[in-house]
Amino acid sequence: MRISIDHRTSYQYSKPVSFSEHHLFLRPRDSHKIRVESFDLTTSIESKQRWVRDCNNNIVLVANFGLQETPQIDFHCRMLIDVEQDNPFDFILEPYATTYPFRYLPHEAHALSPYLDPAIIPHSHKVLDWLYLAIPDVNHHHDIVQFLSGINQAIHRDIAYSRRDEEGVQSPNETLELRLGSCRDMAVLFIAACRHLGLASRFVSGYLFDPPANTANGEEHLFNRAVGSMHAWAEVFLPGAGWKGFDPTNGILTNEYFIPSAVAHEPKCVNPIQGKFFVKGGEPVTSQMAIALSLEEV
Repeated sequence: MRISIDHRTSYQYSKPVSFSEHHLFLRPRDSHKIRVESFDLTTSIESKQRWVRDCNNNIVLVANFGLQETPQIDFHCRMLIDVEQDNPFDFILEPYATTYPFRYLPHEAHALSPYLDPAIIPHSHKVLDWLYLAIPDVNHHHDIVQFLSGINQAIHRDIAYSRRDEEGVQSPNETLELRLGSCRDMAVLFIAACRHLGLASRFVSGYLFDPPANTANGEEHLFNRAVGSMHAWAEVFLPGAGWKGFDPTNGILTNEYFIPSAVAHEPKCVNPIQGKFFVKGGEPVTSQMAIALSLEEV
């Protein structure tokens, strides 16, 4: 399957501003299932661009705008991705990791330490209280995948989806209190639950291709509550299987329709576009952001 992605992000300011270098976590991560055939970024003002691999092995595009000033800047990405079909259940776990709880081997635990520490995600002390009510037999489960799927589906059931374009992520406690959150809020809640249970988990930012289904009422999307924006989900490290994806926003395991662009131990490390703007004289400046995103099979 080949997927064309057209992604435009625009920032408008109340007066002309200049910019620091911007780091863009927008290019999909190549793997044995995903191959990026082409990727092109244009900006509304001239930019010098270079590629960098960060400490999480994400492929990051760095754009430098010099001293130019403008009241608006646009980032327009066009990419073509070749994706192989992926059965999310096609894996074999190590015998010691088929049930919950299990212990990672020492070399695994050492490498996974940033993904095991619940303190990295603050204000999550209410997660276990919710978990004991939402999931039966939390302390012991004979099937680790079924157990994680249950947590995934519990978040999908208990937390209503709300798109939020503002910066930042709600704490897990806040998401549980509001019973409302964006895809990144629900991913962080899932990650916090896993880390409190001793399971290594990480945050994933990327794209979700949800082909429309023709129905009597017109075109409707099959499963994506967050259609029209970039998506966020979580991955858990399962010995023998590696990093396996769980999408609490939609209550499913990830498959070939999920196209990751960046991973990290905490979400702020992989905000899709990162940078600063400057204004002469230090006067207050207001800004607005607009996003247009489309994914099509070609």
